[in-house]
Amino acid sequence: MHIERIYFDEVFDVHAARGDFSFRSQGHPQYGVNLGNRVVPRAGSTYAVAFGKPGDWSTVLGSRDLASSVVFRQLTWSALLIQVLDFFLFGPLFVIGSLLLGGSWLAAVATALFLLALAYVVLRAVRDDRAVTRALLAVGQDEHRDKDGADLHCTV
Repeated sequence: MHIERIYFDEVFDVHAARGDFSFRSQGHPQYGVNLGNRVVPRAGSTYAVAFGKPGDWSTVLGSRDLASSVVFRQLTWSALLIQVLDFFLFGPLFVIGSLLLGGSWLAAVATALFLLALAYVVLRAVRDDRAVTRALLAVGQDEHRDKDGADLHCTV
């Protein structure tokens, strides 16, 4: 995860329905970006943005207007619900297949592995969201500035 502090000098080409926009920061334009959840920053605002890959706007994990709270690109529970539905769609096929091919012991093992995988997905999603939240909330504190007051980029 890579955190950057971005000051939006100018925001233009806004498509509010999708949350797409372009901006200029420190004289450098950036075109066709999306923070997720239809968030479009105001000109003059400063955001902390969490990237999966540094500077890659398609990997935005979450963002935070330094004057407000953290906003995730995709709501945690909606992403988790999609993964759980996938497990419930394909998991029973493996359990039934193992019951037919290997008997009750293999079906019991397949069921246990299925439930462990489901628990892992839930715990990983919660852990990742907490890590993004902590990292974004830490931005804006004095530890992220050098001695001249310039912004520092940090990687978590």
